[in-house]
Amino acid sequence: MLSVTREGAYGDLLGRYFELPSAPSLVMLPALDAPATGAESFMAPFVVTRITCLPDQLGMKREIPPEDAFLVTLHLVGMRHHETWVRGRPSVVRGYVPGALGIVDLRDEVASYLGNPLDALQFYVPYTLVRAVARAAGMARVSGLACAPGLVDPVMCSLGAAVLALFERPQRAGSRVQQHLALAICAHLVHRFGNNDDVTAAASRWPLQLQHLQHLH
Repeated sequence: MLSVTREGAYGDLLGRYFELPSAPSLVMLPALDAPATGAESFMAPFVVTRITCLPDQLGMKREIPPEDAFLVTLHLVGMRHHETWVRGRPSVVRGYVPGALGIVDLRDEVASYLGNPLDALQFYVPYTLVRAVARAAGMARVSGLACAPGLVDPVMCSLGAAVLALFERPQRAGSRVQQHLALAICAHLVHRFGNNDDVTAAASRWPLQLQHLQHLH
């Protein structure tokens, strides 16, 4: 039976897995005008955390206990050496350029080894939210998110810049700006990185609202 954490791997809790005393985060519920069917799934916590590890904070980090969510990393600065460990073994060993992405399935007992300083946005995306957005887009068979490690996606770079602006100019939690941006990010992640064999056909059936939100970057 899957062991899940009492809280999700975001905010200060995610910071502690990186041996940080705290980590700034934004809780962004993509609930604005959610479809009636499965609307409660749109209330799943979609959270962006900024993780910054300095030169004296490198090395092996704590394993994140498994839970039903994805962690999407958008690197803000380049790093020559980073290791993603899965179930106690190194899985991806590589460097990252600014704007590069990584997606991990948190059910897989993930940890990181930092060979260089890290500055990244970590997007916490619950499975329930992935499925809700996929259903709204007519992509019923999407069961997860995946991408080639190190991929640079211009849309996520633009959306990440918008998120950074919110960190600098905080708004009321659950504001319409945050809701629109959260839904835009989730829609793009599912459309671009959802593991569906019929993504192209499904894209033509996106509800008009989600199609519009994809371009709010």
